[in-house]
Amino acid sequence: MKTLRRSFLPLWFALAGMSPGCNDRSNLQVDIIRIEGVSWACNLTTSFATFGSGTETENENEVFLPVSEGDLLYMIEYDDDLQLYYQYQPRKGTELKVTFDTVQAVSVYLNNKLELVELNGPASLEAFRQLTEPEVKQLSTLHIYGPVTQVILSTLRYHQEALTGKSLVLENGSATENISDLLSICRPRMLIIDDSWTIPETLDGNSLADLELLWLQGNNQVLSKVVQNCPDLESLLIDSWNPASEGLLQLAGLEKLRNLTISESDLASLSEIELPSSIRNLHMINCENLSDISKLDEMSGLSRLCLTGCGMVYEPLHLNHLESLRWLSFPSNITNSQFVQSAESLTQLKVIELIGCEEISNLAPLQSMKKLTALELQLEKDQLLMLDSLNQVKLVILSDDVINSNPEWVNELRSNLPDSKIVPGSGLCLGSGWLLLLLPCILLFRTLFRRKS
Repeated sequence: MKTLRRSFLPLWFALAGMSPGCNDRSNLQVDIIRIEGVSWACNLTTSFATFGSGTETENENEVFLPVSEGDLLYMIEYDDDLQLYYQYQPRKGTELKVTFDTVQAVSVYLNNKLELVELNGPASLEAFRQLTEPEVKQLSTLHIYGPVTQVILSTLRYHQEALTGKSLVLENGSATENISDLLSICRPRMLIIDDSWTIPETLDGNSLADLELLWLQGNNQVLSKVVQNCPDLESLLIDSWNPASEGLLQLAGLEKLRNLTISESDLASLSEIELPSSIRNLHMINCENLSDISKLDEMSGLSRLCLTGCGMVYEPLHLNHLESLRWLSFPSNITNSQFVQSAESLTQLKVIELIGCEEISNLAPLQSMKKLTALELQLEKDQLLMLDSLNQVKLVILSDDVINSNPEWVNELRSNLPDSKIVPGSGLCLGSGWLLLLLPCILLFRTLFRRKS
């Protein structure tokens, strides 16, 4: 028998080496994380703030989310209007403690290590200049408000040797002024950039060569630069892309792109996107005109598919052949019969999101999904029949309206599912440009009130 095993081992390794994608596609790792110190959080990669986890009472400060490695998370602490962007890394653990320090400038600590520093005024620049070498090495993200001035650049150069690979969040900026110099100093791994910024026409390609995650407004001119200069890009989030004016979205050159999120777009068909074969996670969020998803017939290797807020999708049963799916957010117009058929076919799902799916009558079809780990359900109470029978689920996020209006039922549900965490959820803002509307308000509030005091 030992001889027989030895004779087959080389063949087994050879076959495994020929099809690495098969193992990769079928083993999406889903973690349930607990975040202490924030009022609300969402997984931007999968839901783009349409639905996230919040605290149940004012005295609590912990939220829960389902995540996978590389997902971009957004967290906010309402009391002081403080925020944090964080790209999930399993090595930092599933228990995350967020601490905000606002004495001189806003600094955010994750598990007692410096994670993010805001630069938006003289006090913050001085605080950054005073950071020790170990603190700068710990730092993951620089969050810059307003234009990049020469003063900011000179301050960053004070720690330039340690800044390569740090992530950048750029908001409320101005045109292209000094952005090339900023990118050259930081050579960011993650870049979040709002539409008041523009990547300049002449740009040293090396400054974006290390980029792994990018979030920006939909603009084909900018995206073409990304394709040319970001060979290692793994995650791309695009907001407000308009196919009618921009044309075909050509991403085939991004050969390492695994995660694509498109939010608030007017696209009507997935054929308006030229995708690389490396795509494993596809998220279409609040794309209200999306109707044709037949291109999914060519994408049998997807691990995650999100169609939240896509209420015009026809033939949603294009989903049934996607046996490699482990995370699925159904389109809001899914019928109950289609839901039942999909549940019968996709029994290996780990996460299911039903956001605003008005025709779902009960959750009994999910009983056969033995690997189901997390549910995000923006449904009414009468649609949640049989929820208490899903003993395999570890996290259930329900609409905060349902939880607040039905305390006795929620207590009974928690009693019937003692191994499940049942928490409230809601959307941060449902509409185009939520980020651009929210964040200037946060900045203004801080400037006028907290920092004056």
